[in-house]
Amino acid sequence: MSKKSEKKYIRKIIEAGNTLEVINYISGRIGARGNGRGEGEQEGESEEKVQRWKWKRAEDKCRWLINQNFGPGDLWMRFGYPRGTRKTPAEIRDDVKKFLEKLRRMYRRAGKDLKYLYTVGIGSRGGIHFHAVFSAFDSEKIETLWQDIAGTEQVPYPSVNTRHLDRRGHYPSIAAYIIKNARQTFGTDRQIFGKRYCASRNLKPPKIRKVIVHAGHWLKKPKPKKGYYILQDSVRQDIGQNGFPYQSYTMVRLQI
Repeated sequence: MSKKSEKKYIRKIIEAGNTLEVINYISGRIGARGNGRGEGEQEGESEEKVQRWKWKRAEDKCRWLINQNFGPGDLWMRFGYPRGTRKTPAEIRDDVKKFLEKLRRMYRRAGKDLKYLYTVGIGSRGGIHFHAVFSAFDSEKIETLWQDIAGTEQVPYPSVNTRHLDRRGHYPSIAAYIIKNARQTFGTDRQIFGKRYCASRNLKPPKIRKVIVHAGHWLKKPKPKKGYYILQDSVRQDIGQNGFPYQSYTMVRLQI
């Protein structure tokens, strides 16, 4: 078989904490002819489809950051304002900025580094909620700090809910919830931050690498790497944004 006719595809591997996410796909430049568009795909994509892919990429990156930087004992928290509170995006940003500055000092006094990833949303009825992942700390102190900032004379202790991350080391539902929260205001006049989510600068990025696989197709039922298992509900077979098929799945390190 000549090099020109040799079949191949790209394997993208994202290593984030205890997880390995694998994406097998065909590129218009590798393994296929043409301009990268699938048969029957119209010239130019609809704005709806473009936005859908942007949100998907945002959720993927959010999940990778959480898996890479957070784990058992870290905190998944929801902060509320007193019912009926109405604030402008600028006022909410000021509250969050003040909260994080004081929280950073609190961590520092305890000899710890604050790591975080968060988003703020406004519900259809106007309720403001702030969702965040924090590195491990005394959750009662964090709760008290937020209530001192957001509380009012009538409601001095607005609600704060806390969960500790479990031992799975894989937190897709948290990333999905953060992105869902961001969609409530993103792109509207109620948008609070310029990003879909905000993260501290000390978060480590996942390790991402690509390899070219010289084969005509990938296994429909992928096999896990030694020491890992495949999350069966993570296996996807679909058509990518470029109109070509792709496969993706997640492997999680076995806990010994």
